[in-house]
Amino acid sequence: MTLSPRKTFLAGFAAAFVLIGTAVAGYFVYEQAGAPGVVVAGAPSFRAPSTDYGPQKVVYHVSTKGTWRDREAEAWRLIAVINNHINAVEPDPLDLQIVFQGDGIDALRRAKTNPRLAAAFDALRKRGVKIQVCANTLEAYKLSLETLYNVSEVDLVQAAVAEFARLQQRGYSYIKF
Repeated sequence: MTLSPRKTFLAGFAAAFVLIGTAVAGYFVYEQAGAPGVVVAGAPSFRAPSTDYGPQKVVYHVSTKGTWRDREAEAWRLIAVINNHINAVEPDPLDLQIVFQGDGIDALRRAKTNPRLAAAFDALRKRGVKIQVCANTLEAYKLSLETLYNVSEVDLVQAAVAEFARLQQRGYSYIKF
């Protein structure tokens, strides 16, 4: 059964909405507990009926740095969303990539000086998440690789938008974060 482009878009939008809502809830539990995986006593815990999501290929497009009041919160929200996504799909295979572009590179700049945030990005990489950065963004912002946490030349894509098109042609779902 083939879905129309509109139904495919709506299904993707609904899935992204659910993931973001789950991440926001997870973020607040994370911040209250002070560590990943620690649930605060008395905090509500929900378990949906088991769902077989199946193997997935997903690319997250991170291009904003959050609000001026708490930009670091946006990085933590991203970490929570990605971990929730991985947890939901396991044990099925998940090929998950994050491409940082524009103001989204702020998360990797903050991780450079925040050991907790750096450890969270390291944990994502250990879970198989591929982190990439738009080279055009670095040129436009006049930044060197050394200003970003754990990014080397092999992590660069020349143009994020071209990378999204390439990945979608290869069957990746696109999630704008």
